[in-house]
Amino acid sequence: MYFLSAESIPSSGVIEVPRYGAALSRGRTAVLCPEGGWVLLDVASLSGRDLELMLSVRAQEWVLRGLVAVDVDWLVGALETVSSGPEPRPLGVEVQDAWYFMSPLHTVPTVVDERFVVAGLYR
Repeated sequence: MYFLSAESIPSSGVIEVPRYGAALSRGRTAVLCPEGGWVLLDVASLSGRDLELMLSVRAQEWVLRGLVAVDVDWLVGALETVSSGPEPRPLGVEVQDAWYFMSPLHTVPTVVDERFVVAGLYR
């Protein structure tokens, strides 16, 4: 995980975000493990709205703690699963034995390296 807080988001440049994959699932929580490799996130690709959402305090006082890159097909499927049903819920993941709320960084998801989306981890 690329550790990051709202206060440490660079105003420009490129961030190397590690790639993670869903190794298994514990109930409704996917356990993410490093896959090896990185994707590049150009900070300039984030819109004003993207940055506003990254910096905001989410429900239950969750704040940005880090970034991971995940497979776009896995993310779409996971988001569809948690948003279906009578009561939609946030996408929860476990990274390094800690639980996070996960959300794509870009309001219009941007695929990098042909199959990855950069997501924020909040807790």
